[in-house]
Amino acid sequence: MDRNTITGLILIFLIFIGFSIYNTNRMNRASEKALVQAESDYAKGDFESARSEYINVLRLKPNQPEAIAKLNEINLKLGNNPERQKPDSLSLQKTNPEVPLPGVTGTKTDINQYGVFAQSAIGENEFITLENNKVELKISLKGGRVYSARLKDYRTYDSLPLILFSGDSTIFGFNFFTTDNKAVQTNNLYFKPVSDQKSYKVVSHPESVVLRLFAGDDKYIEYKYTLAPDKYSVDFNVNFKLMEGIIASNQNSLTLDWKMFIPQQEKGRQNKRIIQL
Repeated sequence: MDRNTITGLILIFLIFIGFSIYNTNRMNRASEKALVQAESDYAKGDFESARSEYINVLRLKPNQPEAIAKLNEINLKLGNNPERQKPDSLSLQKTNPEVPLPGVTGTKTDINQYGVFAQSAIGENEFITLENNKVELKISLKGGRVYSARLKDYRTYDSLPLILFSGDSTIFGFNFFTTDNKAVQTNNLYFKPVSDQKSYKVVSHPESVVLRLFAGDDKYIEYKYTLAPDKYSVDFNVNFKLMEGIIASNQNSLTLDWKMFIPQQEKGRQNKRIIQL
């Protein structure tokens, strides 16, 4: 390893540390600002604005105890009673809190965490295949996300199937708070397909896979993936049905968390040198 390489690695490390410190400080300042504004709105009796600011605090610091306590208090003042949003049928009272149910993943701790989405906190991690002559997609019921994507007409530099991404390193989902202050991450919940069909082969016309994340009777978030013949691109539509009483009415936006690990597909001298180091 020569001097230039060592210097480069040190600089990269210092930049990474500096950015981490900067980002942490920025989030702390934003959290403190939101908390000050929330307390000001609360003192003036503007509970709706205060609630929105306390939610902003929890987006930046999810387990901030003061914000959680104030949100519970404000919900009682505004009449947002969490009891009315509990699922009617979920017989888990006799289950060991830390033992998964047979045949499913998820524990009672997970279930209590998600409130009205509790029925979606447990399930089987099954997959649905959607493919045409160009691409093959594997869609996971956990998170309702594309788990892997394979290009049929191409190979990697070492003649393996060209898979753009695959596995649990991929994150795709919405993050938001419910009216009873439950932090929901749809990437961790289980969607249900509207059809029992496990494989879709697109030949002469587009085919769609429709998945729903239920929060009660006829209340759900719907993902729809549509693939047309001879296309690499996939249409994706999201539909929120009857979610007005579940997602806070003063929440103006939802966070879409979309991350993925892209493996190396091409052979290159620089990549080879890094591996050898």
